[in-house]
Amino acid sequence: MVDIFTGLQPLEIGETDPALLIERAYQLNASEAIDRVLVGYSSIWPHNHATAPFLAALTDKLSLIVAHRPGVIDPAAAARYFATLDVLSGGRLAINLVTGGSDKDLHREGDYLPKSERYARASEYLDVMKAAWSTTAAFDHNSRYYKAERIHPLIQPLNKHVPIFMGGESDDAVDFGASHADLYMLWGEPLDGTAQRIERVREAATKYSRPIEFSLSLRLFVGDTDEAAWDAARAVENTILGAQGTTKFLRSSSTDVSVGRNRQLALTEEELHDDCFWTGLVKLLGGFANSAALVGTEDRILESLAKYRDLGISAFLITTGAEAAWDPSLENIARRMKKEL
Repeated sequence: MVDIFTGLQPLEIGETDPALLIERAYQLNASEAIDRVLVGYSSIWPHNHATAPFLAALTDKLSLIVAHRPGVIDPAAAARYFATLDVLSGGRLAINLVTGGSDKDLHREGDYLPKSERYARASEYLDVMKAAWSTTAAFDHNSRYYKAERIHPLIQPLNKHVPIFMGGESDDAVDFGASHADLYMLWGEPLDGTAQRIERVREAATKYSRPIEFSLSLRLFVGDTDEAAWDAARAVENTILGAQGTTKFLRSSSTDVSVGRNRQLALTEEELHDDCFWTGLVKLLGGFANSAALVGTEDRILESLAKYRDLGISAFLITTGAEAAWDPSLENIARRMKKEL
């Protein structure tokens, strides 16, 4: 059985009343298919260190994937924060460690570490957090990026560990994921590219003798007929086209560069791949925002997802629409994914 994830914007732009967020949280908690929801991080969004506990308190079975950027707070403080949240949520926590692909977004919060050093810092960051989660005695840490004395949190996660999710395409990202990640998050790609990425990470993980799982992020445009599905996809395409020149649907600056973004953009040389893999939104959104999509009937999309499952994907992060968010219209196909994949 696969795990089903989705994404949730903590508060929509301009929202000052939490009523709609509460409604979205109840809706996701009531889903029979959703296992985890990703609560993202950006220097301009409402802070997920506030919204994640709020969501945990509103729900009783929904698990959270809280995106976290090393460098925002020191690792000993982060370890204590996440341990507390894990205990209060009854163990319903995972962390999506994001080193940061956008220099501009990091600079807004005073983080000027060069991109070439971010994974090295992240590795040290996790070394401190994992020690704080699993060690009962006080300890000191003094290395390249962090120094602290007598680290001794009086609270630890329920399992002495919080699952670490991450993604990335560079060599440093792959090595970091192979050494630390419990689950490697992949952006949507055609089958051949996905197989290559899985093999690359698995090969790197053998050096550390670690098992590793994989998730795949896709927008789904589902219809009773293929034509209806394409109508929905084209409508979203037109919505995003209409917002060109604004930042409404952008998740990063057009000047930001990364190996993963370049790989995504290379896919747009062809609009369609495999059976129903569509790159139209990838091109419009500049290779960001989990914009790769599957378009078609439920049966057609499930056939494609089964092929990814055979490659080794054990979780799918599914969204839809221009905002790449959860919609109740996905509930039926999500239930089928749980049963049939």
